Amino acid sequence: MGPKELPLGDPPFREIIQGNLLYADKTGYIYRLIKSHKCCFLTRPRRFGKTLLIKTVEELFLGNRELFKGLLIDKDTDYAFERHPVLRFNMAYTKISSKEDLEFKIERDLGRIAERESIKIVSDSYDDMLEELLEGLSRKHGTGAVILIDEYDYPVSNHIGNLEFASANRDVLHGFYTSLKRNIDYIRFALVAGITRFAMTGLDSGPNNFEDISLLPEFAGICGFTLSEFETLFEDRLIEIIGIRKDSDRIAFDIEKTALKAKILKWYDGYNWLGPEPVLNPYSILSYFRRKVFDSYWTSLGQPSHLSALVRKNPLEFIQAKLDGYTSQDIGTVDLGNLSAVPVLYHSGYLTIDNQTVKDVVIDGETIEVTEYTLRTPNLEVKLNFRASFFAHAFGLTKSFFGKFATNLTSALLKRDPVQTAGTLHDLLSLITHRQHRPEESRYHAILQGAFAAAGIEVLGETAGSIGQADMALFLNDKIRVVIELKYRHEDTDADEKDPGRATKDLSSALDEAETAIREKEYDGPFRLFAKEVICLALAVRGRNKVAARFIDPDMEESQSASWCEMSGGSAGSE
Repeated sequence: MGPKELPLGDPPFREIIQGNLLYADKTGYIYRLIKSHKCCFLTRPRRFGKTLLIKTVEELFLGNRELFKGLLIDKDTDYAFERHPVLRFNMAYTKISSKEDLEFKIERDLGRIAERESIKIVSDSYDDMLEELLEGLSRKHGTGAVILIDEYDYPVSNHIGNLEFASANRDVLHGFYTSLKRNIDYIRFALVAGITRFAMTGLDSGPNNFEDISLLPEFAGICGFTLSEFETLFEDRLIEIIGIRKDSDRIAFDIEKTALKAKILKWYDGYNWLGPEPVLNPYSILSYFRRKVFDSYWTSLGQPSHLSALVRKNPLEFIQAKLDGYTSQDIGTVDLGNLSAVPVLYHSGYLTIDNQTVKDVVIDGETIEVTEYTLRTPNLEVKLNFRASFFAHAFGLTKSFFGKFATNLTSALLKRDPVQTAGTLHDLLSLITHRQHRPEESRYHAILQGAFAAAGIEVLGETAGSIGQADMALFLNDKIRVVIELKYRHEDTDADEKDPGRATKDLSSALDEAETAIREKEYDGPFRLFAKEVICLALAVRGRNKVAARFIDPDMEESQSASWCEMSGGSAGSE
């Protein structure tokens, strides 16, 4: 008997069980959840199994015990599978252009449930309709209703580019959750799920009955595949891919299996919600075993609409996001009108928790413990696409542009050609800085690092040298490293008109400063231990797109003063 078929196309729980498809048994988590909580709130990235979870809970509360035969909740618990009325909402409503549209859609869904349950409703507003419906269901069934809300944040996050509209939709949700709170006695269990946290933030009088279980260790594996689930569920498929019979060559089999497993985990594992095990991306894992090719499956889906809107607005905030020193409030409670990069990236699945530390903080004379988190990209799939996808999307640059950029830059660096190097970078900055210019050196570090990553060139920022830290290092291949030090100079149009040579002097002094740093702080030192060749490059940028480049040989005492050029307005000149 071969491995079970993969649940492709996001089938609901009923189809998975009845079709005998592969299923990671989450009913143990669900049992603990419904026994210990009444109203819950859960965030997970898109395509991580939130909808499957909600539909599983729905079947459970509908009393469909036959679907759970042999699962943990049936084998190992005393759950009675009592039937409850279930109100399931999917708020990924399309064609909404006003808050009245959102109200209409909610009222429509409530009306359909009432009609299905033969409950008469006389109210015409969604909050009063919900109250009437819950009261009617309680009288009819003699038990509390179950409320399941999927994509709860869609009416807000999908319109984040229009803050006024998004805020109006959040006010509608506020009224809906306030009605739930007012009628809590008629509710047996409620679960609200979505990608983001910010649509819930600020609804103080509404959903404060909902406990956020997103970072509770006991529910860390409620969506996605835990490591132990991966090892159990995909054992047969690993063997199938290896193609070596265990009984014919056990040593070769064990080696191949260990190597394949390690590569899969490197690509798709690494999400951390503070549980005992990391969680693998379910969409990417299923896609890999379907195609048997390592690729960027989850990231190729494109960015969620709210993330795309924010990246277009300020891409460099996302490209150069600071990843340490965040409290649970920082990454959990987000102001809709002041969204910052890291919480949005975290909830969207582009960042995950790396580690946590507990610190004592004194507030008003009281010493309290505060947990701080350091974040990271979860795995290789995200790392390969993290800066690149944001950069390309924000500036409307295509794969063909970056392909040409990578070819030209790599050629210039290998030849140590300052004219071609400066010209290639000038062309890049000319396309970008008219939209994202801020006269700060750190911004140009971020722009170049983002461009290198988008072009498929491996780049490390602030790489440690023997004494100090170089601005960045490029890995052209397994043997060649390029150590880069960048200096920025402000442009002064009035002063330049009075002194036509001022720009050249500025760029020359900036190159001198960068070269001095490379030499005195021995930025190339550590790379010489394992690289066949280390190229040292001093870069200077002035204003929006004037670029100068100089290649440095640390073994030679004198500066290669002739090896630099300035690019401005598409022309090149060398000194």
